[in-house]
Amino acid sequence: MNVVVTGGGTIAPIDDVRTVTNVSTGQFSSQISEACLARECSVWHVHARSALLPFHRLARLDLDAKDPSDEVHRLAVLQMAYDAAKSRLQLRPLIEGTVADYQRTLREVFHETRIDVAFLSMAVSDYEPEPFAGKISSDRDELLLRLRPTPKVIRSVRDWAPSAYLVGFKLLSGSRTDELIERAHAACITNRVDLTVANDLTSLRDGRHTLYLVRPRQEVETLGPGELLAARLVDRVLFWAREYRG
Repeated sequence: MNVVVTGGGTIAPIDDVRTVTNVSTGQFSSQISEACLARECSVWHVHARSALLPFHRLARLDLDAKDPSDEVHRLAVLQMAYDAAKSRLQLRPLIEGTVADYQRTLREVFHETRIDVAFLSMAVSDYEPEPFAGKISSDRDELLLRLRPTPKVIRSVRDWAPSAYLVGFKLLSGSRTDELIERAHAACITNRVDLTVANDLTSLRDGRHTLYLVRPRQEVETLGPGELLAARLVDRVLFWAREYRG
């Protein structure tokens, strides 16, 4: 299958040197890409400039390791996995990092290639200021920003890829489970996606990362915390995508 995965967070410039952004690191999206590659998919990984990248995120020597030989072995195994997958991995970085840049880059990928599945996990800015030319003085006692809504890129993807299995993500913070699932159901309809993966930032930070897989007119499935959370998600999505294709 041809798979698109998007990850990291967009930025909204305030002036030439400052931006508004979010807390996304791109780690989970990288894990999704790695799991797709392990299942012989070809992956187009669209990412923010500062996002952690598939395989590269793990390619760092732990200088505090008790046994350095363990680190050497781990990196050798990582190199083998990367060598086996790199011909099927295309990294597509955002150059400017803005919502408009994300929209343009994602549209290009869908127009270049027939995509079967898309994990749209990019943390896209909901608001952005009118950027100031140059640098705003740091001597001001107060700086007020007026923000305007950004386009909802995910709502355009169905037009670009009518036959793709689309996966959206809904992140809340400190929400009740029923509220999170209700918002995810609404997102499925509004965003025209086949599945919304709902999760809460509080449980993520507490080490209890739980995913609720919400599909229109289907029972909600829950994936509990665990190291293989991304891989388990990928297995469910690829199974449903094959059913979707018939």
